[in-house]
Amino acid sequence: MTTPVAGLISQTSATPGIPANAISANQSGGYIVNPIAAADQGLAVAEVLFVNQVGNAITNANGTTIALQPGQSYTVIPLTTTPVSVCALSANHKFTAVMWP
Repeated sequence: MTTPVAGLISQTSATPGIPANAISANQSGGYIVNPIAAADQGLAVAEVLFVNQVGNAITNANGTTIALQPGQSYTVIPLTTTPVSVCALSANHKFTAVMWP
């Protein structure tokens, strides 16, 4: 197994609701964690992190965007051809992203 590396970013866009890629395409796997505590998210109140492995994440859960509640994690599907994107209702929402190249 290869050594895990940090994801592409560790916080959402400086503009609320704008998606950004957290995990590159064609990785051997990985995960994204939405911290449980507001302080760990860098926010005044803990909030949902939206994740999409098919396209651009949007700020509500639908067929391909999922809502990670505070404290939840998402396991990246290995070897997919699209990056994993994230977004949040607040700017600069911090999270953890790890990938296996």
